[in-house]
Amino acid sequence: MGQMTFDFEVDDNTPEKPQTEVDKIEKEDKNEITEKAIIKVEKIEKSEKEETTEKPIVEVNKVEKKERKKKTNGKTKAHQLAKEQRDIPVSEFFEQNRHILGFDNPTHSLITAVKEGVDNSLDACEQAGFLPELKIELSNLGKDELSIAIEDNGPGIIEENVPNVFGRLLYGSRFGSGKQSRGQQGIGISAAIMYGQLTTGRSAIISTRISKEHLANRITMKLDTRTNRGNVERTEDFVWKNDTEEPDEDGIYPEKYHGTRVQFAIKGRYREARPSVLEYLKSTAIVNPHAKIIFKNPDDKVFLFDRGSHELPKLPTEGVKPHPHGVELGQLMRMAHHSSEHQMGNFLRKDFSSMGTKSISDVLKKARLTVLVRPQDTTRVEAKKLIEAFKTTSIRTPTSGVLVPIGPKLIKLGLKQVLEEYRPDFYTLPISRTPSVFSGTPFLVEVGMVYGGNLPKDQPVQILRFANRVPLLYQAGGCAITKAIQSINWRLYGLDQKGGKGTPSGPAIILIHVASTNIPFTSEAKEAIADIEEIKKEIKLALRSNAKTLSKHLKKQKKRAKVSEKFDLVQKVLPAIAEKASSVVGKPVPNLDKIVAAIMDVVWIEEKIEFEKGQIEIEIKIINYRLRSANFKLRVVVHGHEITEAMPRPGKREGSHAIWSVGLPTTESTTYKFTIPQGTRSSFEGLEMWVEGIDSSNIIGAEKWTGIVDPGIDEALEAKKQGLL
Repeated sequence: MGQMTFDFEVDDNTPEKPQTEVDKIEKEDKNEITEKAIIKVEKIEKSEKEETTEKPIVEVNKVEKKERKKKTNGKTKAHQLAKEQRDIPVSEFFEQNRHILGFDNPTHSLITAVKEGVDNSLDACEQAGFLPELKIELSNLGKDELSIAIEDNGPGIIEENVPNVFGRLLYGSRFGSGKQSRGQQGIGISAAIMYGQLTTGRSAIISTRISKEHLANRITMKLDTRTNRGNVERTEDFVWKNDTEEPDEDGIYPEKYHGTRVQFAIKGRYREARPSVLEYLKSTAIVNPHAKIIFKNPDDKVFLFDRGSHELPKLPTEGVKPHPHGVELGQLMRMAHHSSEHQMGNFLRKDFSSMGTKSISDVLKKARLTVLVRPQDTTRVEAKKLIEAFKTTSIRTPTSGVLVPIGPKLIKLGLKQVLEEYRPDFYTLPISRTPSVFSGTPFLVEVGMVYGGNLPKDQPVQILRFANRVPLLYQAGGCAITKAIQSINWRLYGLDQKGGKGTPSGPAIILIHVASTNIPFTSEAKEAIADIEEIKKEIKLALRSNAKTLSKHLKKQKKRAKVSEKFDLVQKVLPAIAEKASSVVGKPVPNLDKIVAAIMDVVWIEEKIEFEKGQIEIEIKIINYRLRSANFKLRVVVHGHEITEAMPRPGKREGSHAIWSVGLPTTESTTYKFTIPQGTRSSFEGLEMWVEGIDSSNIIGAEKWTGIVDPGIDEALEAKKQGLL
C-alpha cells in the first residue's frame, strides 16, 4: 500500500483536500521535474486511485490531528505556563510568608528578632570557649520603628563571610551536625534582618573583630531576596571601644579585641507585660546562668542579669549518627549507596550509632544478608528487610554525650538568681532525666519547681518552657510541654486544679527544659514542641518525680500551719478563760504551760535563716509542748556547705551532717546556732533536719531519720565537681 500524508493550515479548522505526493514534489521543485520524478508521480497517482476507496476516513482524521500537533508545538497553554514557572529563592518565599517565622505582629516580631540575635551570640561564645557577655539595646526611631543592637564577646566573623551569615537564609554550620545547639536551620538572624529591611527599608550594620591583630570591620548591607544573598553597601575599618569595661584614668575605654555587633531597624512594639523582650531575657538568664546579659530598653532603663556561674557548658566534640530505630527507607538507601564502607557489617557499625557486634549480627540474620555484602549494591527489597530487622532488634539508645543538660545545680541557681523578687519559700530539687530517644533522636528532660513567697495564689501556675536552653514564649497550647502538664492530676501533689485537668493554680512556677540534637518544633518559628508521645511521657515522669518533693514540703507546711493555728487558739482562749475564772473565784491566774502541753502534745522545731555579708546565720529553736520530756537526736545538713561555729557544739559529725543530742523537760525550749561561711542566698541549697529516737508523729518541723540519705542534691553537687553536669 502507498503512504498518504496530509498538511493543514494551522489557523484553519476546515479540512482541505489532501495534498498528494505529486503536489509535494511539484512544490519542492516546480522548474525541474526529472524523468525519474515523472515516473514516480505516475506510479503514485495510479496507486492513489486504487486505494482511495479503501482508506477509512477515521485514519485520515488521526493523521490530521498528529500533523496539527506538530504544527502547533510551542503555542499551547501548557507551554505558556511552563514559561511562567521559575525557581523560587527561599528568602523570597519567607519574605511573603514571614508569619511562619514568627513575624506576624509588632510585639511578636520584636521578640523574635531579639531572640534570634541572642541565640546566635550565645552559641558563638560557647563554641569559642568564651563566657558570654551580651548587650542588647533597643531605641525608638519614631512611627513604630525600633532600632535593635545585639553585641557579644564571641570570636567574631571574618569580613568575607559577613554577607553570608547575615544575608542568606538556610546558611549555617549547625544543620544536620548531630549536635545540640540553639540554632538549627540557619534562618533566624537573616530572617530578622530581612523583616526589618522589608518593614523599614533600612540597611543592617554589622561590626565585627576576630583578634587583637586584626582591625574591627563595620559593614553596611542589605539582603537581596531575589538571589538570597547579602549585598554589601559599604565597608570600613574602625577602632572598637569596649564601653562595658572600666575606662582608664584619662576616661579612655579599652579596645574590644573580639566580638560581633549586629544593628538593624524593625517595625515593632515594645512592652514589658508578658510576653515581652524583658521576659524572654529573664528566662534566658535562668537557663544560662554562665551568661552576663545587659539590656537597655527604649526608655534607657538598664537591666542587668549577672552571671551566677563561671563554668561553660561542656559541648560535645562530635555529632550523633543516625540511630537504626529512627531511619527511614529512603534515607537508608541513600546512606548505603553513598557509604565509604564496602562491607555491610562495617557500614552498620560506622555509619549508625549504637550498633555493636551482637546487634549487627542479629540485624543481618533477620534481614538474611551477610556482612560482606556491598552496601552500594543494596536493593529496595534488601533495604526494606533491614528496616524491618531494625524494628525487631533490641538496640541501645543513642549516646548522651551529644546532649548538653543544664543540670540540677545550675537550674536551681538560675531560678534563685532571677526570681529573687518573688522571694519563694521553697525550691524543689530539679530533676534531670536520663536520655531517651524518639525516632532515633536522643533527648532528655529537666524539671524544676518553685513555690510560695510573693507568687500569686489565685492564678494559674507560671510555666517556663525551654528547648535547648531557649525560652518558648508563644503557642503554649500546642506544645507537648503544656499538654504533659495539663494531663497530670496536680491535686494529688497539693496544687489546686479544677476537675483534675488543665493547668493547675497556686503560687508556683514550673520549669521544663527539653534538650535534643533535633528538637521537633511545630513550625520554623521554633515556639512549640511537637506532640510526640515519647517526649510527653518523659516530661510527665520528670514532673511527677519533682512534684513528690513539692508535695512533701506542702504536707509539712500544712501540718505546721494546722498545729500553729491550734496553738494560737489555745494561747488566746485558755488565758482568757483562766483570767475570767480567777476573777470569779478571787484567786491568782494559774500557770497554763502544762495544760497547753497536754492539749498540743508536740515538739516544735523551727528555723530562722539570715543572709549576712559573706555568710549565712542559722538559728534552730526547739520547744517541748508535751507532758513528758523529749529526748532525741537532731541531725542537720546544709547541702554544699560545712556547718562551723556551732553553739552548742555538735556532739557528733557524719560527713556534712551535724548531730546534737537533745534533752528537754516538758514546756522547756532550747536554741542551736551556727554559721555558714562564704555562703550567699544564691548558693544556699536549703536546710534539712531529721530526728531519731522519738515518734516523728509528735514532731513539727523535721522528718524521721531512716538511715538513708536522699542522694539528690549531694549527687548533683558531686557530679558538678567531677564535671559531669
